[in-house]
Amino acid sequence: MNKQEQALEKKHIINDVKTRINKGEPKQQILEELSHVYKDKATIVKQLESTPSKAMKNKYRMFNYMLAGLLLAALILDILLILKLQRGVYVVMDINYALSIILDAIFLIGVLMYRIEIYSWVASRAIVSLVTIMISVYNNTFQQFAVMISISLGLIVIFFFLGLLLGVKLCPARVPKIIEVDIDENEKINKTVYVFPD
Repeated sequence: MNKQEQALEKKHIINDVKTRINKGEPKQQILEELSHVYKDKATIVKQLESTPSKAMKNKYRMFNYMLAGLLLAALILDILLILKLQRGVYVVMDINYALSIILDAIFLIGVLMYRIEIYSWVASRAIVSLVTIMISVYNNTFQQFAVMISISLGLIVIFFFLGLLLGVKLCPARVPKIIEVDIDENEKINKTVYVFPD
């Protein structure tokens, strides 16, 4: 199979997995059925591991909307801060808030689309923002914005925990399952396979 055929098969796998998950089919069933259709089982597994099932989306919908709302609030807060800052005085802070606006917009879209890789970035962004705010507080840079900084600190803590929670809970890891396999008529062995829990 050449690279063009592999890329085409990967595209078909991604579309089939998303379509079947949106229909509500269990991930294990999707894996078993698509393994007979496509040669690239690793891509099937990878796609299934990074796509939340319909049941998990429904179960954690409220937390996801809460995180999206907080990201929107942080985006608005960053815009307000950058508008009130004296541009050019603290160039590093200007760049930080401009990047925060861009990242918050990207993260907001990713969270609303249930993109699993975004949740760990949201948690990482929280840590970077926390360090930036702590440096600002240490240097007494923004005394006039103490209320906004306090609100930002609260949002950062919530971002961190929601990002980690949703990143883990929306796509739980496959779990081991022991099955009996017939070797011949008289002998059976136990084999461990990994199955999707949802």
